[in-house]
Amino acid sequence: MDLSKLSRADLRKLSTDITKEMKKREERERTETRKKLTAMAADAGFSVEELFGASAGKKRAKAKIKYRDPKNADNTWSGRGRMPLWMAAEVKKGKKKDDFAV
Repeated sequence: MDLSKLSRADLRKLSTDITKEMKKREERERTETRKKLTAMAADAGFSVEELFGASAGKKRAKAKIKYRDPKNADNTWSGRGRMPLWMAAEVKKGKKKDDFAV
């Protein structure tokens, strides 16, 4: 395929189409691989959970909210990761993290 003859719009569309197709194929291959692994494990007398741990394929539960902004109830923080900007600004002014505890 000679890409030099395509317009920018055509190239952009082609790029978007390629990205979408790659995601579809990756998901399809992931599903097929999961089925194969499950079958192989069953043939050996195991479950996938026994081989890879109970949390295999499961997402972690969402962290509970530990801090809330009294000025805006939509601003919350679980205490994980980087301190949010709204809280960092208040701490810089002299407040303590515990002042925002839920």
